[in-house]
Amino acid sequence: MASTDAGTTTAGRPAAGPSIVPQGPARLALIAVTVAVLAQTLRFSLPELAHLRDTAGSAAAAGAALAVYLAGALAAPLRRAAGPRGLLAAGVGGLLAVRLVAQALSPQVWLALAGTALGMIAIAALYEGARGLSGVGFATATVAGLAADTAVRMAFGTWDPVWRSDTASWLACLAFVALGAAALYRELASGPVAAPGVSWRDALGAAAFGPFLALQVLVLSSPAFVASAGWISLGTAHVVLVAGQGLALAFLASGLAVRAVPGGVCVLGGTLLGVGAGTIAGTFAMSGIEVVPIVIVGQVLAAWLLAVASRAPLRRAGAGGPVWRVDLGAALGGLLVGLILITYQISVVDTIALPSNLLPGAAGLALGGLAAIAAARGGPLPARAPLRALTAGAAALVLLLGTALFAVASPKGEAVAAATAAGGEVRVLSYNIHDAVDSDGTLDPEAVAATIERSRPQVVLLQEAGRGSLLSGTADVGVWLSRRLGMKLLWGPAGDGQFGNAILTTLPVRGSGTGRMPRGDWSQIRGYVWAQLQVGATTMDVWSTHLSTGAGHGTDRAREVEALLRAWGGAPRTVIGGDFGAESDSPELQRIADDGRLRSAGLGDIAPTAGGRRVDWVYGTSDVLFSDYDVAERSPSDHSPVAVTVRLAG
Repeated sequence: MASTDAGTTTAGRPAAGPSIVPQGPARLALIAVTVAVLAQTLRFSLPELAHLRDTAGSAAAAGAALAVYLAGALAAPLRRAAGPRGLLAAGVGGLLAVRLVAQALSPQVWLALAGTALGMIAIAALYEGARGLSGVGFATATVAGLAADTAVRMAFGTWDPVWRSDTASWLACLAFVALGAAALYRELASGPVAAPGVSWRDALGAAAFGPFLALQVLVLSSPAFVASAGWISLGTAHVVLVAGQGLALAFLASGLAVRAVPGGVCVLGGTLLGVGAGTIAGTFAMSGIEVVPIVIVGQVLAAWLLAVASRAPLRRAGAGGPVWRVDLGAALGGLLVGLILITYQISVVDTIALPSNLLPGAAGLALGGLAAIAAARGGPLPARAPLRALTAGAAALVLLLGTALFAVASPKGEAVAAATAAGGEVRVLSYNIHDAVDSDGTLDPEAVAATIERSRPQVVLLQEAGRGSLLSGTADVGVWLSRRLGMKLLWGPAGDGQFGNAILTTLPVRGSGTGRMPRGDWSQIRGYVWAQLQVGATTMDVWSTHLSTGAGHGTDRAREVEALLRAWGGAPRTVIGGDFGAESDSPELQRIADDGRLRSAGLGDIAPTAGGRRVDWVYGTSDVLFSDYDVAERSPSDHSPVAVTVRLAG
């Protein structure tokens, strides 16, 4: 698509240089691949930053995060020292190099920090490499890159290839890096496009990329988010994303996005986007099928607002100050990415002073506001607009190949135990999997699956299981484990709705339900999930839960215990397992013992389950008999799984 900039004047004379610049596939590929690799880098950096917080403390992690997300401010001095080509080579080339090294070494904290810092510089480099394109061209390449990245993720069941070392993962990595390197070489060889004068208003348009990207990583390009929030299958969720991305590309190609856009309309669009995102993402989000239209419309609105906002900093002619103003605008965008994603991630596990729903809401509002500031008069509707829209939208159907590969090639394990319980005996395992992130900070659901397999359970009670959580790099760990182990998944959202409890089972499910614990502030909402399972001629109820953790949260745990006991209601043949966050002598767990209807498995076993303490428990009613209690000695998580054989009395 050619630029539709009508040109501006300098000192009353027409500005030099043509107003319509052909992009060429190499330039569009450079934008698309850079955006895709940047999204991949952000996803693997988030679990690593959480690991840094666990090992070095909150202050060190916060300082490191602030430093890397402010690194975009280095783009301006880098441009001055090395020129536009040096900025492109350092930002985009450095980001591609980190992606390749991360594939070879597996993500580590230093790679996460380096990759994020270079990614922030790459945002400014993107605007340098895209200069002369229209905002529509820039937005089209950006959406296409995110769509390709999402399709590749789906082929791997949302477990990013960067965490894996198999041949297919390496091929995916090399495809992105090789295409990006070739496009970068072509761009460097062609020479920079002369920069015009840039006003501060124009430069602020570059900051819009930040909230746009944050929304994409968190919600709009996350199959796991759409699946868990919409209560639909992972494959259907990707179809929803493809529909949204296809409509966004069609809208951009139609030419409607370049019509005259008053700033007030941008604000309205950003408000709709922010309200929609804040409604479906966060601690107090709604869930259900209504998530689907919000995501689809959100994709179109976000792409349109990015096109409007990006037009001003990409213009090739105009009056104003030095071009490094765009670099500072892009740096502000990078900082907004960090503020939104890191704060949202913290809200999942810690108390913050506001509901986390405000963060995606603020991202939408910021995108609309920045687009309004940079809004300029659009050009005429391009020729053959309907045909171009239809072609761009239909091209998105190719992205469904990722879903097809997920359905055919993703791991499908055999059931780890017989599908029926022989003699009324059921092996139950309770396991806090810590988002499937191991002690080195590596996202490794395969290690979790192997640990579960060793106990050969028919029922697995999971805690801290992510389905689109930033803590697990937005992977759908629950679905991945379900397919890998050949077990049915029953999901119980807690926290922000993408972080919670789950039940995996090979037994027939007769009923199930979920619930959330009461809270008095904006901290994480705990929850539970239960299922009624067929065991021979009778049934057994199983519950998985995670109570508040830490010595200072006794009051919270006491409130949660009361809520759990009320929800259970004294039903017979019940097993309740999970991370209760306290040892047996705590007042809140004494409340369970004093209730008299539940007793603990492994009463004589004092083996610790996490950090030298015994905080993971399995309780059962008096008509449930426990035997073969075992705490695993080895576990990739910071908790050891607790396994027990359950026999129903009578």
